[in-house]
Amino acid sequence: MLKQETAVGPPTDVARLCRALAVETRVRMLALLQKRSLCVGALARALGITDAAVSQHLRVLRDAGLVVAERRGHFVHYAVDPHAVGRWQEAVAGLLGVEDGPTPPDAECATNGEGGER
Repeated sequence: MLKQETAVGPPTDVARLCRALAVETRVRMLALLQKRSLCVGALARALGITDAAVSQHLRVLRDAGLVVAERRGHFVHYAVDPHAVGRWQEAVAGLLGVEDGPTPPDAECATNGEGGER
């Protein structure tokens, strides 16, 4: 289990971000919102799902800090939070050790006397 904080915060925050992107519809939604801000109805039409389903997905994305909302008259338009993109890049790089290169094997795990994995 990951016990250390990452570049974006505690492991629970990173897990919440990963869960938000674990659903293909939300990934497709983010791809659309990366291009321009859209309201619920426009997202529903583009994705072929109901307004209610879009709202539920947007709630998850908002809770994860991935999208921001802006009221425009009677409509609320959603867009990808540009700061979230940077946080995601840092989180993935930190979790995978991309910034520091490969992690050396733990001495206890490197030689277990049997030459194989446990």
